[in-house]
Amino acid sequence: MKFVRLIVVLLLTAPAWATEPLTVVEATDYTRTSLHQEVLDFLHQVERTSTFMVVATLTTSTEGRMVPLVVLSRERVRTPAELRATGKPAVLIMANIHAGEVEGKEACQMLIREVASGRLAALLDNQVILVIPIFNPDGNDKLGKNRHDRGPEVAGVRYNGQYLDLNRDYTKLESPEVSALVGLFNTWDPVLVVDMHTTNGSYHREPVSYTTCANANGPKALADYMWTKLFPGAAARLKKDSGYESVPYGEFVEGANPAKGWINEAIEARYGTNYVGLRNRLSILDENYSYADFKTRVLASFAYIRAVLEFTSANAGEIAALVRRVDRETAAAYFKEQFVAEATLERSWDVTVKGWEFTTEPVPPEERAKHPWGGDVKVNPTDVPHDYTVPYLALATPKMTLPLPLGYIVLPGQDDVVKNLQAQGIMVEKLVEGCRLPVERFITEKIELAKNIYQGRVQNTFTGHYEKAEVEVPAGSLFVDMRQPLARLIPVLLEPLSGDSLAVWGFFNRAIVRQWSNEPAPYPVLRVDSRPPVPLLLTSAE
Repeated sequence: MKFVRLIVVLLLTAPAWATEPLTVVEATDYTRTSLHQEVLDFLHQVERTSTFMVVATLTTSTEGRMVPLVVLSRERVRTPAELRATGKPAVLIMANIHAGEVEGKEACQMLIREVASGRLAALLDNQVILVIPIFNPDGNDKLGKNRHDRGPEVAGVRYNGQYLDLNRDYTKLESPEVSALVGLFNTWDPVLVVDMHTTNGSYHREPVSYTTCANANGPKALADYMWTKLFPGAAARLKKDSGYESVPYGEFVEGANPAKGWINEAIEARYGTNYVGLRNRLSILDENYSYADFKTRVLASFAYIRAVLEFTSANAGEIAALVRRVDRETAAAYFKEQFVAEATLERSWDVTVKGWEFTTEPVPPEERAKHPWGGDVKVNPTDVPHDYTVPYLALATPKMTLPLPLGYIVLPGQDDVVKNLQAQGIMVEKLVEGCRLPVERFITEKIELAKNIYQGRVQNTFTGHYEKAEVEVPAGSLFVDMRQPLARLIPVLLEPLSGDSLAVWGFFNRAIVRQWSNEPAPYPVLRVDSRPPVPLLLTSAE
């Protein structure tokens, strides 16, 4: 009888997760990361016993694997229309875009279970949570000793099934994964996107680092909100609830000379965090410290996304109102601003990085030749803590600007360009009749090709200038009005001097490069300061 009573007591006092599915990392004491099928099995097992969870398919990868989208809500939302009916904003957490960076994938599974079980269901009171725990399934299952993190022993690779870095694909949209994700942005419209990574930069003691849109053309109101409200709030909660420290994302400009500053150089639109900001939505790049042990990285990742979601739940109305206001302001007046085609980095403020004292040694010539970006000196941290208060070099400051037009005309024959604009969610209208218009046209003086292939393409660098002209614009041309919420993306894609333009990525190569001439053909996009005075038809993606 005593034995029976003991069993009953043990069952009643056992932790709730003891009878629920464990993630692979929990089941293996943080020695192994999960394969794609193991993630799917875990998700479906949790879904079967939850009234808050739906597992959907975001897309199918190049190699035929399902990319799961988990929707967590009190209303058991299944579609964007059902989301809108709730009146709640959506927040998206995504992981594994670089499939060797695995702790975000594991933390997302833990988050899904805790919310779906009801233990963290309070996070659903004011928001709907979308989770993509394994965004790059093809890269995930190519296991090997692909990284030098402190666990797990083997992990996947950075690239997807097309050998593309998915975090460089947001402007060109060549992968099924990012194309589907941008489609999700257009339909589910999350007010915040959290993208989870692992960094292997400078040595420091904080297991979590973070930043937001750093592109010079991003909305200042959103960056201000992130740096003055969300980031301090989430960092304080992370520290209070779990004891983990966090720091703005970056690395030392020079590892052997920390006083030179802590820098975030990832300011281009091609990066997801910046791209989301250019869509007038809040974004977080969550970079977890690879030199921390695997268990710490997983648990700190989980604690951080929980802290972020607690902040967004408590401030859901304020956040939704903020992004809608920025949408209205962008559509009404962004075309009157200057477009930053090239930027340089300056000091944002001073930041304190909890690091270590260190020793240095010269890098052998053969190692320097193999990794020229690594510098001449190797830094070796000691076990003596040392805090460094240094300039945070993360403010993208204009170096070259262009006045923006009211709109752009894309001349006929640029089908790939038009498909890209439509896939981005940008409103495009077709001229039913031809007309004569005053325009600015770009005169290409020189096109330089990159020395190396990058992301499967040879990038172009354009040199040239604009000149005013009056031209016949044929029927079938496309008008792209800057007076729309996604206006910040339009010049990024269509200005040839933009570092992430479709021209740079080679979308206009056939139109610009003549077969029998060394002189470039006219750039097939015109700038205009008024709507064409002819009937226009709104087009849509096929």
